[in-house]
Amino acid sequence: MLKYTLIPDSFFSESAARELLSQVVILEENDTVKSLELPCYKAVLLYAGDDADAQRLSGMLSAAAGLDRYNKVVVHQGPSAVDIVIAAGEKLLLCNSYPASDPVTAQYFLFSALHQFQINPEVTTVHFFGEADETVKGDLFRHFASVEVL
Repeated sequence: MLKYTLIPDSFFSESAARELLSQVVILEENDTVKSLELPCYKAVLLYAGDDADAQRLSGMLSAAAGLDRYNKVVVHQGPSAVDIVIAAGEKLLLCNSYPASDPVTAQYFLFSALHQFQINPEVTTVHFFGEADETVKGDLFRHFASVEVL
């Protein structure tokens, strides 16, 4: 599982990366802390774990920044977690991962996040990053203006 946080690029220092990440996640002694710059949000992704997972998360953030809608929702459903990125205009509101081994639990976290930021699903397009099960897409079509795969 990827351990990560986003910080403003002005706060980033290579020498302080481990300390910054350890303030929000529990790091093991053998965890290597790495970073990815995210110029689209003037942020840095600090992470420990699989580079492919970090690249996917970075791709989701870049995809959200590149959408031409005001409300930007990008979701990736993995085998044990759902990653959710939400932005309004150019402002990043949420980038988080939640434990969800099934689509119903993933949808719970998605709707909860949208509710927290007062985003109306009926006028919002949800974008899947990567593959999306047709059944899940069908379920979401009942609640969202549109469902698209990036």
